[in-house]
Amino acid sequence: MSSKVTEQLGAWRHSCYTWSLTTRAASVYYDGLLLGSGTTPSGRKVGVDGYVVLGNEFSSYGGNFKYPFGGELFKVNLFDKELSAAEVKEMADGGLCSEVEEKYGRSRYLKWEDMLLEEKSGNVTEIDVGCTPEPKEEDGEEENNSTEDCECEQGNRTTFSQWDLLRGEKFFNRTVSVELVTELKQAWAILG
Repeated sequence: MSSKVTEQLGAWRHSCYTWSLTTRAASVYYDGLLLGSGTTPSGRKVGVDGYVVLGNEFSSYGGNFKYPFGGELFKVNLFDKELSAAEVKEMADGGLCSEVEEKYGRSRYLKWEDMLLEEKSGNVTEIDVGCTPEPKEEDGEEENNSTEDCECEQGNRTTFSQWDLLRGEKFFNRTVSVELVTELKQAWAILG
């Protein structure tokens, strides 16, 4: 199965590869549209002791790396079930900052946010893509759906909370200390 796609540099795109062990059906989607499908040889399985390599061809552990990917990856997920065409389309239509994949719970076997915690090798740079996580509703709190002063692309989050500060560059992944708590209190005071 092969296909060519002309790409606009700097534009976000959604791609998805689906496969079923039972039917051996494999499909490739691009921006929610089916590009092609085929059948894999029988006897293929996904082992539980494997490695995940993003952005390069990987033939064996410690082996040669070739064909490096020179772009950005975001929200790579591996599911334990074959996604339907409608499910793939829903994810693509959701946009860069949607959380459509969250509804799959434990079927989302390898999660992007977990992969970010793993050791990286090669020329890897983490960047902020501008998605602000939507706060989880607490009992008794109302959700703020204000879109005032938001210049968000379609599909991006428009709900914000003072807790979003914790995911910002200034506070994210810092050890809790008196200094951190003082800075956080000051930032919250500014928000009112």
